[in-house]
Parts: sequence; C-alpha cells; structure tokens
Amino acid sequence: MDNAVIITILILIAVAVLFIMVASGTRKERQKSISRMLNSLEALKAGASSDDLARRRDTVIKLDNILSKALQYRLGNTKLCGDNLKLINKRFKRTEYDRLWEAHKLRNRIVHDDLDVSENEAEEAYKIYNMSIHRILK
Repeated sequence: MDNAVIITILILIAVAVLFIMVASGTRKERQKSISRMLNSLEALKAGASSDDLARRRDTVIKLDNILSKALQYRLGNTKLCGDNLKLINKRFKRTEYDRLWEAHKLRNRIVHDDLDVSENEAEEAYKIYNMSIHRILK
C-alpha cells in the first residue's frame, strides 16, 4: 500500500476519533444544562405558595426566565421569550398554549405594571411553567 494512502487513512481515523470525543462532551454539557434548568425550576416551587408577595412576584419572573432559557436551548437561538413562544406552539395543545401565554403575560404585568400576584395566581403560573418547561426540554 502506498504511504500517502496509509497517511490519509490515519488522518481520517484521527478526525473520526476527535469528532466522537467532541460529540460525547457536547452531550454531557447538554444534559448538565437541562439539569440546571430543571433544578432551578424545582427550587422555585415553594416560592409560588409563599405568604410573601415579593417572593411570589420574584418566583413568577424567575419561572419566565427559565422558560426563556429552555426555549432558546430547544430552538437554538437567542430570541426573546415571546418571539420563541410563537415558534413552539405546535408542541402544545391549544388550551395549554393559551395558559402558557397567560402566564407569560402575568410576568409582563408584574414587571411593567407592578402587579401584585395572589398565591393562587402564582401557584397556577408555577404549574403551567413546570409542565411547559419539562415538555420543551424533552
């Protein structure tokens, strides 16, 4: 066999091994990223039913931030949450999608209109964000 052919084969094998190593590391990073988002989501559960109004407001805002990151992760972009919600509507039943938009609009009213959030509203927001984020990250 010609030396050029042998060198070419060795280079191709080295490239294949390098590709496999990189792909394996990327998969682990993806799993870590998903785990971080889901752990953050779980950590916010108690905040939704808190007696503290500020904590409930903060919880809804943080839930929306996790949703935004999950959407960016799934869609591979850096668009705003509302823009990404428009792109992912096929992943949800119509009623679920409408509830998710309502939760996002609740977050916007908290931030822009200084809205107070009842315990019931915060708990309902947590439920829809929790379901939606899990579905997006599947």
